[in-house]
Amino acid sequence: MPVDEAAGTRPAIPERKPMPTPEEYRAKADEALIQLDEAKTEAERSRLRRARGVYLKLSTHAAEAAERAAMKPAPRIVPEKPQAAASRSGLSAWSIK
Repeated sequence: MPVDEAAGTRPAIPERKPMPTPEEYRAKADEALIQLDEAKTEAERSRLRRARGVYLKLSTHAAEAAERAAMKPAPRIVPEKPQAAASRSGLSAWSIK
C-alpha cells in the first residue's frame, strides 16, 4: 500500500462485506429468471441465462464442498518395485559386448 507522505500513515483498509448465503444466490437466480421472461433481445436473454446458471451453481457450492470434505481421500497409488535380480538380468541382456 502506498504511504501518505504528508500524514506519514497508511490509508485505512475498507471493511469486507460478508459472503452471500445460498438463499441470497437462489433469490438472485429467481430474479434472473423473471428478467429472462421479460427480455427483449437475444443478447439479454443469453446474459440472463448465464447469470442464472452461475447463481444456481454458487447456491450449491457450499453443500458440494461439505460433501467433498466428508469423503475420505482416494487410496494412494504406489508403484510396484521391480525385483533386483530381474533388473540385473534384463540389463545384461541389453548390454553391448
